[in-house]
Amino acid sequence: MLVKRSYFKQKIHIVLCLLGLVPYLLVTYLFVRLHLPWTQTVGLMAALVFTFHFAGFYILRRFSDELLSLIAYSQQDDSLKEMPISPTDTGEIFEIKSSFNQLLHRLQLGQQKFHDVTIEILKESRKDSEEYKRRLRAVGPYVDRRILHHIMHEKQEHTQLRSENKRVAVLFVDICSFTKTSEELEAHEVVELLNDFFNVAVDIIYHNHGVVDKFIGDAIMATFGLSTPLYQVSVDAVCTGLELQDAAKRLFLTRRKQGKKTFKVRIGINTGDVIAGDIGSLDRMDYTVIGDAVNVASRMSDHAGAGGVLISAETYSNCHDYFKVESKGKIHVKNRQKAVEAFAVIEKCDSAFTERNAFISTLQADAKNFSSLR
Repeated sequence: MLVKRSYFKQKIHIVLCLLGLVPYLLVTYLFVRLHLPWTQTVGLMAALVFTFHFAGFYILRRFSDELLSLIAYSQQDDSLKEMPISPTDTGEIFEIKSSFNQLLHRLQLGQQKFHDVTIEILKESRKDSEEYKRRLRAVGPYVDRRILHHIMHEKQEHTQLRSENKRVAVLFVDICSFTKTSEELEAHEVVELLNDFFNVAVDIIYHNHGVVDKFIGDAIMATFGLSTPLYQVSVDAVCTGLELQDAAKRLFLTRRKQGKKTFKVRIGINTGDVIAGDIGSLDRMDYTVIGDAVNVASRMSDHAGAGGVLISAETYSNCHDYFKVESKGKIHVKNRQKAVEAFAVIEKCDSAFTERNAFISTLQADAKNFSSLR
């Protein structure tokens, strides 16, 4: 509701008349009609001017007081409240307060509507987030988590296959004489045997910063170095091999106590340059590594004995301070002309790992101090 301009005009006209026009017209009228002497006329004029001026100033003062009260009320606090309407309010003040209260009411309705819409949007976005997480959990077991994280955080859309040269350690682990073992078991027993070992093996690979590249029947191919510094890839891979053998021995004893078919595993590790990236087509691809280093690791696994970890000379040269090994001389691997020098890993050198951990702790502390200085 708009405040009528006539209210203000009327009040201004009344004040102007009281202050100037009315008293002088009235005195002139009385002087002409009553034939008053000049002394009485001047006295009467002074009295009338004083009276009408007082009335005019009173009207202005009351109107200004009402406006000042509106300003003071609006400055009381930051919260918006309805203005109280009094029976003594003049017409224009009543209109101002009424219009303000109606505007405030509409604002509150709009605010409530905005609040309700915001809540609905948040609920829908939360549903989308929960659905996204659910689908991510569903996809997770089918794709290595580090590769999945890389894909989900990729900011640009690629229209061609990508690849890069990397130096990594490749580990192959498979179950000895699995074909013969599977002939003696039912299909569900074969699946149970594989899952018993794979569940433990994958956790060990992840714990040592490895990436599960693929499952190949009864074998696992794992890669170390896709997301870790070059200096530790061979150490991580060999540590994984020893831990996998320890886990296989524990599973061997557990299954034997349960009267189930037992098994042993063999492990081969090689370090070298590979091509890492998307292999396949734009419609169906794998993130994997290929190259001679991968083939050598696979053949090393073929030559490893049951319960053993066989590594190449390249791997040994990168981690010789951390493990005790036994030389197996040069071995000829399938589909490769050059022989490969191999070493059987016996155990860890605990003193070297103690020094390594202390060195890594020092590096991490220095990095933290450097970041704090920045």
